[in-house]
Amino acid sequence: MKHRLLLIEDSPTQLLTITRVLESQGYVVLPAKNGAEGLARAYYEYPDIIVSDVVMSGINGYQLCRLIKNEPDLAQTPVILLTKLDGSIDRFWGLKSGADRYIPKEPGFHSLISAVREILAEKTERPRLKVLGDLQHTPSPEEINSRLHQLLERLLFEATLADEVRKIGTDIFDLETIAQKLFQLLSSILSYQACALMVNHGDHSTLICDVSQTADETAIKSYVAKLGSQLGLPALTTDIPKTNNHNSYDSALTQPIDSAGVRLGLLVVIPYTNQGYKPGDQKVVRLVCEQLSTIIRLYVSYFKRNIEPISTQK
Repeated sequence: MKHRLLLIEDSPTQLLTITRVLESQGYVVLPAKNGAEGLARAYYEYPDIIVSDVVMSGINGYQLCRLIKNEPDLAQTPVILLTKLDGSIDRFWGLKSGADRYIPKEPGFHSLISAVREILAEKTERPRLKVLGDLQHTPSPEEINSRLHQLLERLLFEATLADEVRKIGTDIFDLETIAQKLFQLLSSILSYQACALMVNHGDHSTLICDVSQTADETAIKSYVAKLGSQLGLPALTTDIPKTNNHNSYDSALTQPIDSAGVRLGLLVVIPYTNQGYKPGDQKVVRLVCEQLSTIIRLYVSYFKRNIEPISTQK
């Protein structure tokens, strides 16, 4: 069966030229005149590869690629961005948008042909999970624009959250201050009865908690310490009485803090009784820990260089 390529190009001349080039290589080309039409056709046709121009009216190639890579039904579809823009910033932005290849337009489109062949050679056959031609699931232009705005808002939120977490690193030599700033940030986003940060120092772990007045602090520390042990973190230097009162913490958000294959710590956020968290809340905690990993790694490195030698001398 011939491979099917979705080609999105707002220039009629370029659309015809590139179509002929790809068809001469034995591919079936599915044309689309703009980003909105291309995304709708991607849902309808489920192509093997999406080839898109970057500079287009309405939804441009970067935005289109972001949408595709954030749609569960389309995320695994390879995307090639094809453009006359060849600056390093343009290439960086194209790849950060999720594109599998960023190819400059050129006479004969030899680089495009090579990229298509490489991707198809790497791409494993996958079952078609959607029924082709099911128009009921094809989004309208209005729905596409709505999804684009939602995506841009989410990306802005994530960028802002990452920036706020990085600000915590200004006090990189004081774990207590790091934890307090972390709790302050998380409490402005999530409602919780307790939040705990457990940090791996190598031969032991440190646990810092922010606990509401109505919560059982001992039970919470026991619960977090148990989780830390299960995830491979060293024991705490202070013994915590073991309790079995952990049933109310089943809905807690738990996220390991890792960097370069090393488990640096653990972040646990426990909701109030009869309160649950949404999938978006878990993503917030995950994004926080991704940025926090760098801060914790630098802190632990500083601790080992400046604290442990002193302790050894004593």
